[in-house]
Amino acid sequence: MAWTASGTAKVIGSLAAFFAGASFGLGGAASQIVGAQGFSIMHITAIQYVCAAVILGVLVLVKYRPHMNAKEVASLCGVGALSVLSNLSYYLAIDLLSVGQAVAIQFQYVWIVVAIQSVVERKRPSAWIIAATVLVLFGTLFGSGLVDEVMTGAGSLSFDPLGIVFAVLCACCYAGFIYLNGRVATEHQPVTRTFFMMVAGSVIMAFVAPDFYTGGCDVVGLLPGGIVMGLVMGVIPCVGLAMATKRLPGGIVAILSASELPVAVLAGCLLLGEQATPLTIFGVVVICVSIVLSQMEELKATRAGAVGDASGGALADAATSPKA
Repeated sequence: MAWTASGTAKVIGSLAAFFAGASFGLGGAASQIVGAQGFSIMHITAIQYVCAAVILGVLVLVKYRPHMNAKEVASLCGVGALSVLSNLSYYLAIDLLSVGQAVAIQFQYVWIVVAIQSVVERKRPSAWIIAATVLVLFGTLFGSGLVDEVMTGAGSLSFDPLGIVFAVLCACCYAGFIYLNGRVATEHQPVTRTFFMMVAGSVIMAFVAPDFYTGGCDVVGLLPGGIVMGLVMGVIPCVGLAMATKRLPGGIVAILSASELPVAVLAGCLLLGEQATPLTIFGVVVICVSIVLSQMEELKATRAGAVGDASGGALADAATSPKA
């Protein structure tokens, strides 16, 4: 795929990917707050998709009327299924691994997206993207708290094999979700595309947590938290990724969405009263640097273009100026 988006479109895509990751990061703290009220993570996930589907459904009916064929709808539902599998496998991994271990493995999605893009498009990533990817993975080891766990003895170098399987599955599903987001029905509105993804998620959750739909959950009590979760874990990030992947290569989107971890650390401190250690802060800074590096190629191209335009304008003025 040849990426020929304008400078403005790339800026919009970059901001959309960054805020999508940030929204996911906020969602982690939000889910813990809702869960503290006595609701299971499966019920929270179910209402998350239902609320997101309803919110987007209203927008679709009011403004974004879909004009899709059955194949496009089915493809979008398949992409939505990857989102659900990513969420569920992450929650299962958390049950079997420490948070630091699960997050560190889950963030492997960044290089997986870069690798998929390189293989499919037969194009080697730039040095800036490679450097940014390596830094994201390095920063994740510290920002996730894994290094703290090992150094303080709170964690263990032993890993539950099944937990690793779920964490790797999470990384692969999320990488597929990001990459395919930029390949499926991209000519349609992000809101409309995301609506079908959330509908697919709601249907899948009916099989995973059937008691949510059959009266086994206090839906009324869960609804306020469900609306928040639907927004920060469904509407905002998924629409943002749909906007970003339409304008930027998947590898850059993956790196920019790594903003999830810094925001998760910040949200943990502000909303949950958690303490960020110096090593965690170091990891957050490294990830922020990697996000800047992912934009260096575009910044250099923009600067070169500006210099070229200035030089061209000067030559044109010289050619048309009267001779003494």
